[in-house]
This record gives sequence, C-alpha cells and structure tokens, in this order.
Amino acid sequence: MELRQLKYFVGVADTCSFSEASRKLYVSQSAISQQIKMLEDELNAQLFIRQHNNVALTENGATLYPLAKQILANMEECHTRMKELKDLLCGELSIGLTYSLESYMRGSMLEFLRRYPKVRVNAHYKNLPELLRMLRNEEIDMMLSMMPTSPHEFIDSIPLTEYHLAAVMNRQHTLARKSSITFHDLLPHKLILPEKGLRDRNAIESFVHKETGNLNVQAIVNDVNALLNIIQDSNYVTILTEASIANRTQLCFVPIEELKDPITIYAHFNNQVAKKNSAMKLFEILQQSAHLRQISF
Repeated sequence: MELRQLKYFVGVADTCSFSEASRKLYVSQSAISQQIKMLEDELNAQLFIRQHNNVALTENGATLYPLAKQILANMEECHTRMKELKDLLCGELSIGLTYSLESYMRGSMLEFLRRYPKVRVNAHYKNLPELLRMLRNEEIDMMLSMMPTSPHEFIDSIPLTEYHLAAVMNRQHTLARKSSITFHDLLPHKLILPEKGLRDRNAIESFVHKETGNLNVQAIVNDVNALLNIIQDSNYVTILTEASIANRTQLCFVPIEELKDPITIYAHFNNQVAKKNSAMKLFEILQQSAHLRQISF
C-alpha cells in the first residue's frame, strides 16, 4: 500500500469521478485507475462501484475512506512539523550550564527567544557532574561549562570563548583602585569562595589551590549569584571569572598576576545523538556574543 494510492483513492471518493480526480490531482486518469486497481488487488476488496457517469464507494471503500483520510492528514502533519522544526517555528530545547555562566547565557538566551519565540527553552543550572549525567542520559541537548577534568567519550566539545580568573569585589573596596594584584596582595583581606564542583571549581583549584591555604577564606557559598550579592554588600573578596559579574555595575574585577592562563568555555554535545537545529542556532548566537565580547575587551 502506497501513500499515492490512498491519495488517488480519496481523490476519487471525494469527487465521485475518476476524470474529476484526475483533473484535480494533475495525474492521468489511466494512472489513477491503475493505482486504485493495484490497491484493490492488495486489499483483495472492491472499493468502488463503477457506473456510467460516476462511481460510488462500496462497503469496503466506505470503511477505508476515513482511515485513508487520517493517514493522509498525518502525512501532511509530518511535513508541516518537519518544516516548522527546520524553520524553528516549534520545538523544545533543553540546555544545561554551570551556575556562574548565567550572566554569559542571559543575553544570548533572550536573543534566541526573540528570534524563535515558538521554541520552548528549558534551562538547567547545575554543577558539572550533574550536567554530565543529564547530557549522557539525553535529558539536555547542549551543555555549557569548562572542559571536564577527565575525558568522556560521549562528548563533543566546541570552544566558545575564553575568560580569566580575577579578584571580584565591591567598587568601594581598597583593592578596586588597582590595575592588577598578586596573591600576596590578597593575604590581608577576607575571602568568600564558590563551593568546589559548583563552578567547575576543579579548574579554579588547578590555578589557586597552592595559594588558598594561605588566603583568609572565611566562607564557602554554593550559589554564585548569592555569593556575588554578599560581595556587593560587603568588603569581602572572591575569585571568579570576569564573565561572572556581567551587568553588576556595583562590582569590579581586578586581574591576578599569577593567573594569566585563560579559562575556556565550551559547548558540549552528546555525540551519540543528532544535534537539534535549535541547539545549533543557539550555539551560533553564543558564538556571535563571544566574538562581540572579545572585541569589547
């Protein structure tokens, strides 16, 4: 049974005429007759009573008619849905990112929603181990974070942008007037740091763990926004990437001379799953956003 046979069958049933169906479907009458005969042979059932001026459905034809209509409607719906997905007129996109990348993602997500308002975006802010689990289990379509410290064969990672770790503080802090500082400059000051694992802290630790033993770390906070709120309203200092304080005008970052190596932010995909069109469009927006940031810096 072929879709064109059902299409011809419905066309004849709707017009009660082979010749009229031929005209509307832009197919020769002989081709329609041949395909319907093949359909009747396959079903071993007569579908039409052929009269001199028109045709009428048999009991078998009347039973097949609504089923054929539904199949053709489903086929049309398939075409429509596929085109809508291609044009991002529908669909759903699930992304995961580490907490401190919220400010980096914010503008790109708003731009994506502006361009593609009919695509539903589900954003999951988690720590790195949880995001890796979700990506492996196909619960998210794309993940933003630094590179995991251990390799994962199911991941394709594409670099997006680079940031540097810096000391972050209130603009009224005594260190805020400096163009750069050293870890020695931080020794007299009280620090609050993000929790390990929360902000891909493993990467931060690879830079600072030798020095943190001597630093005056008074608190660990497991939410970057909460941490920045504390820094904003106090005289404490933290160590984060410059991207973490985007849109927080009351805060500033001061480069730490010992931390010259950049941190690379990656988009990670599950290489065992086809990439969604919507995920690639968001990735393009993120790339453009990263390019503009590099220009501005």
